[in-house]
Amino acid sequence: MNAKLGPPRDAGQDPSPPTRRVVAIVELLAAAAPEPLTLAEICRDLRISRSTGHAILATLCACDWVLRDPLSGRYALGGGMPRANPASVPMSRLLREPMRRLCSTLGVAVCLSEVRDGAIVVVESIAPDAGRPLVQAGQQLPFVAPFGREFVAWAPATARRRWLDAAGPVNDVFHARIPQVLNELQVRGYGIERLSDPLLKVYTALLALDGGNVADPVAVRLAGAVADLTIVDFLPGELAQIDQSPLATISAPIFSGEGNVVMSVSAQAYSRLTLEQVRSTGDRLIEFAEEASSLIAQHVLFIGDSPNADIG
Repeated sequence: MNAKLGPPRDAGQDPSPPTRRVVAIVELLAAAAPEPLTLAEICRDLRISRSTGHAILATLCACDWVLRDPLSGRYALGGGMPRANPASVPMSRLLREPMRRLCSTLGVAVCLSEVRDGAIVVVESIAPDAGRPLVQAGQQLPFVAPFGREFVAWAPATARRRWLDAAGPVNDVFHARIPQVLNELQVRGYGIERLSDPLLKVYTALLALDGGNVADPVAVRLAGAVADLTIVDFLPGELAQIDQSPLATISAPIFSGEGNVVMSVSAQAYSRLTLEQVRSTGDRLIEFAEEASSLIAQHVLFIGDSPNADIG
């Protein structure tokens, strides 16, 4: 295989060298844009024969994927080249590469979540070394207290109240604690989920529910049981003992240009961490969230639309 055209993606013989040459020409023209290239430049750079290059380019021109300037004889990508409609591309897909970098930096699986129709839905999940993340894309939780704190910490009081009331009756200790937790999340910038037996049992039961119907009253009450049976998050005076409690996830909000929380990013720790490790992870999540918010703003400006956070 010609070194300039690159190795086949899979081990073994390239199944279609002619197709590889077509792809290489299109990629070369895309990389050179907006400067057009001559046939000689294309053939020399890809180390293909002039006859092969001319035949491929003639076909691409016939399909309007490539345009040939009749005066200079130079080639550039044409208007018929299929392009993804930006409005149809999920924002989470545009964040996959930054997610991979974050996953590599943290050394643990990371995921993105959104709130849809009363559920917290994992939309992307990546583990180190192409492993299998514990929390996978497609998994859902009811959007009721105490789940999804990063979505409501910055929300109006009425949205906070709906979120809290949706869990049903919970103990007075939780009612007194949760406003402090939400306020601390605003200050700290990320939430910390303790790993406990009740949390694991409830999460397993929720995943086992038929069809993942998170609006089911049973699912909602199961989620509310976490509020009744666990200590939610960490307040400032409790952080010194953080290494004594195994952690499930650390999560930060991702904002739209309008200041709404449209996603959350989570590090799937599922282990004990020191306070220094928690703070370092939180800082990395906040940095990712800021980058994601910038990408979302650019995406919205490009397609002329804006995402809306569904917080109940």
